[in-house]
Amino acid sequence: MQGQTVLGGSVTYATQAARKLGWEAAALTAAGPDFEPARDLPGVTVFLSRGEATTRFAHTYGADGARTQVLSARASDVLPSLVPEEWRRPDVLLLGGVAAEIKGSAALSFEAEVVGANAQGWVRAFGPGGAVSPCEWERPDRSLAGVHALFLSEHDIPDALRRSRSLLEYVPMIAVTSGWRGLSLLTRDAVEMIPGLPRQEVDPTGAGDVFATAFLIRYQETGNPSQAAAFACCAASCVVEGVATTTLGDREEIMRRLETRDRLIEDGEWEE
Repeated sequence: MQGQTVLGGSVTYATQAARKLGWEAAALTAAGPDFEPARDLPGVTVFLSRGEATTRFAHTYGADGARTQVLSARASDVLPSLVPEEWRRPDVLLLGGVAAEIKGSAALSFEAEVVGANAQGWVRAFGPGGAVSPCEWERPDRSLAGVHALFLSEHDIPDALRRSRSLLEYVPMIAVTSGWRGLSLLTRDAVEMIPGLPRQEVDPTGAGDVFATAFLIRYQETGNPSQAAAFACCAASCVVEGVATTTLGDREEIMRRLETRDRLIEDGEWEE
């Protein structure tokens, strides 16, 4: 949120969302001396590459939800070799890079049942002063090897829905999110529009990470991508109502919101 410094990033939002849903969570990350796993991510197993800096962004949001970012510090690349053998077969794996810190075909270092990836870390360029802008994805074939579901926002790249279709060559399922409006769920056979749940936003930071985490967990539980997407929309609707992870919803709250969303759609009251 503007004017505040909070612990964020995919590691924070994804692990806390998973724990809120009753799952055990672990994180592979890189950070400087200001990050203390036991203090900052209690209850999460952390495999840490300690360096000189922790990745930091400044965020501002426009009226249309578009985000302006400035990178002020970047941690070192993440190292899959830090993860011990007993953690290399998770039920769910999310590749959540934010600043090109995930290299090569990272998913192939694991044997996960369901693998997802956030596109953002691979499609950002950093200009003078750390200004963030979209860039072409170099070697998506390598980055997405072993990935089942890709997540990106309509703001991550220009003309995101059209351009994401080309990525179906590398991954079988893509969710292109549009904030509270919901998402387009792309497969190689069809495109499904899935409505979200409108809420009053306080801070939209982290909504994409929560969406991706909830989607993967629900998909692993049900095997149904449409149900997983609707569930994930309602999970994301919780986190935007507060700062950082303060308003993450548990499973009961998400299911309650899912019922509300479904009722609005059924009664014809959901409007964009």
